[in-house]
Amino acid sequence: MLPNKSPLEGSLVVAALITLGIVFAGHWIVSYVQNGKPWAIVPWYGAAAALIIIIGFFTNLRRGGG
Repeated sequence: MLPNKSPLEGSLVVAALITLGIVFAGHWIVSYVQNGKPWAIVPWYGAAAALIIIIGFFTNLRRGGG
């Protein structure tokens, strides 16, 4: 990382990209569920939550926060 950049800048970019991905995935999931299968959405959100937790865990370990 460049010395004149704050670590917060990179975090904001990552947060914006994650938010964008979640919005697009949420739109796809909601359009999929409109076919009359409301419980079909639960595994998708569970998998998305698990993936976010796993990525955060490994990112934290890689940075030495473990």
